[in-house]
Amino acid sequence: MSLAKKLVVTTLKNLIPYQSARRIGGMGQTYLNANESAFPPYQMPTRETWNRYPDFLPSQLARAYSRYANVSPNNVLAVRGADEAIDLLIRTYCEPNRDAIRIQDPTYSMYEFVAQAHGIAIETIPLDDQFGLNVAANQQAGTDGKRLKLVFICNPNNPTGNLVPLRDIIRIAEAQRDRAFVVVDEAYIEYASAETLLPLLAEYPNLVVIRTLSKAFALAAIRVGFIVAEEDVLEQINKLIPPYPMPDESAKIGINALSDTGIEYMRSCCEQIIALREQTRNELMQLSSVEEVYDSQTNFLLVRFKKASDAMKHLLSAGIVIRDQTHFMQLPQHLRISIGVPEDMQETLSHLQRL
Repeated sequence: MSLAKKLVVTTLKNLIPYQSARRIGGMGQTYLNANESAFPPYQMPTRETWNRYPDFLPSQLARAYSRYANVSPNNVLAVRGADEAIDLLIRTYCEPNRDAIRIQDPTYSMYEFVAQAHGIAIETIPLDDQFGLNVAANQQAGTDGKRLKLVFICNPNNPTGNLVPLRDIIRIAEAQRDRAFVVVDEAYIEYASAETLLPLLAEYPNLVVIRTLSKAFALAAIRVGFIVAEEDVLEQINKLIPPYPMPDESAKIGINALSDTGIEYMRSCCEQIIALREQTRNELMQLSSVEEVYDSQTNFLLVRFKKASDAMKHLLSAGIVIRDQTHFMQLPQHLRISIGVPEDMQETLSHLQRL
């Protein structure tokens, strides 16, 4: 039995997915099977079909992403952003009050939030002083009587911005091979200098990769993300996909962004952001109010201030909104600053110079 079938929650084992009209209707030219209105909605543009339900799963979008990611379309599931990917993975593989996920602290808060919302235990492994993984702790089975099902690793990590060596993730995946999935969130991978884990999925079937178009592709508003994993993993997740999960317009915009010219444009933007990130980092390090600016492989910088609350208030009073990270125990004076356009960064630096 595959790990996907072994770990799937009890309620999904024999669940037959809802059979929507788009899912089982077949191909034709006159569709009278979904109780859609035959009349167009108010001000519908020519050649649009807003009165029709979208595809169950946008296969063209999955194929476009598979070409970009150099994986089989059968290993790609398009979802409504990386956050839905997290939710689907937890609901598919974790039983409330019985199972646990593992997170690395500090990291993206949605892993913990979704688990809490579904009654799933959370094991927290602190990162070391250099924000590296505790490999030995992550190689262990679950604790406190809970079955560990998912180990979440954000790489590059949010909010620290650093990369985890692939060899560390592989060692964890090897140790967890027959008992838990290692879910690697690569939301910021396009900004990073390291290799992705995607080529290793066949070798390590308990690896799952989350991707998104929200960051480097600049499409946060359309809510498109992807789960990339072995087919049997996606087969179980598919049972929870709603009847019509993604609007056609989101799929169309995503497909266009994944064209050759769209990918070329994205890479050009990433180069500009990386250059501006490094320039901003150097200038921040010169400020008397700043104690440290951490290396980043993302589109943001984690900054340790002498007094984070003063910097936060000062920028807010000028209408500049950044992210407070002081709620993390390891980040008591830390703020996260996203990289905007050059004018945004210059304005931010100018205000910080007045502290």
